Amino acid sequence: MNTKIRFNINSQAVAKTASLISNGVLLTANAYLIGSGFSSSYRERRNQSRNQNLQLTAEIASAIASLTKVVTDTLNKHNNETG
Repeated sequence: MNTKIRFNINSQAVAKTASLISNGVLLTANAYLIGSGFSSSYRERRNQSRNQNLQLTAEIASAIASLTKVVTDTLNKHNNETG
């Protein structure tokens, strides 16, 4: 049995198919870039928030240390004057 397969290649159809594939690749690349942009933006905001919290904690600790020193110095001065 002899079977012949015949293909008619239409240049317009090939061009449209290539354009469709190209647009699909561009769409995929753009979706990836947008997704990684959101991801990196979220990570950056989270890191900034963490850094701000650490800075605030350090400032509070410094203020407590200064206040403790003032109280200790005042108590020592008072004890030296009465003692």
